[in-house]
Amino acid sequence: MSKLSDANLRGIPMKPYDMVREGLIVLTVITTAVILLAAIWGFPRIPPLTVHEVAIKAPISFIERTLSYFTGKSGLQTYGPPYTTDYENAQQVAGICPACWTGVVHPLNAQVDLVMKPLQQIGILNPSIAADLKLYRQAPVAQRVKWAENYSAALKTASVTEGRVISAPGDYGPVAPLMEAMLNFARAGLLEAALTQGTNPSLAPYNTDYTRALLYLGGPIMNEVANHFDEQGGEWGMSHLAGPYPGAWWLWPYAFLYQIPAIGNSPNADLIAGMIMAVFSLLLIFLPFIPGLNRLPYIFPVYRIIWRDWYQKYPSGDPSRPASYNE
Repeated sequence: MSKLSDANLRGIPMKPYDMVREGLIVLTVITTAVILLAAIWGFPRIPPLTVHEVAIKAPISFIERTLSYFTGKSGLQTYGPPYTTDYENAQQVAGICPACWTGVVHPLNAQVDLVMKPLQQIGILNPSIAADLKLYRQAPVAQRVKWAENYSAALKTASVTEGRVISAPGDYGPVAPLMEAMLNFARAGLLEAALTQGTNPSLAPYNTDYTRALLYLGGPIMNEVANHFDEQGGEWGMSHLAGPYPGAWWLWPYAFLYQIPAIGNSPNADLIAGMIMAVFSLLLIFLPFIPGLNRLPYIFPVYRIIWRDWYQKYPSGDPSRPASYNE
């Protein structure tokens, strides 16, 4: 130590401390604990969910989700920031709207970007799909709605035979072949690439922005997957991973907030929970400076347990007054 540090620390009680030994002990204990806990509660290797997989394993769900984008009736169409300018739909509490502050940083027209553009790409190679898409666009709005509603109703009783979606005959116009084309496109593993292409030209040809591909699976599809793994919000889904207990225990405080009906059932649940956790985090950060709260160590003297050998020798904490000291 330097002369300056010696002068500054003069009169302050100190004790020997081997940091290297302590570090090795902690590293050994943590490594052993991680290995044992991983062997008992190891997380199963579940590959990421992809559009390709959904199209193969759940074709009806895929078509229903695609149809919602195609007709412009999905929640993404008016989600608000960061995708659309519908600011009234952004989560806000008492006028506080973080999403409004950042604005539309990922502009998205779900109907065009997620369905129409891929269909245009399919139409380049398949003239019949190009003709169907043209027919749909030229039809009156009322006719488009009728076709889509008829097909949506038929999907509720549809079945899958040898990979094909079989629905009852009806007046679906070009909607049915267009949705079948999207299904085949996804099954070929091409839809995700089509959704990713051109989303961020500055990264071309190495685009790493998969926002649209991930959004495609949102809503009912993700809810079905979460239900399969018992990860719904009411089941502590945020911390209840697709593996055995205890899951992501460090998220328990956050997940607990969603079990409170007033928060979990609110359309602003995410923002409310985030704000509450932010307040708690700030309290911890500024705890030493908050009057009253900064007295908690004196009320709950945990430090006496940590430094118990010192306080056994000097109960008052004063090294000039050992346990055998007599007034």
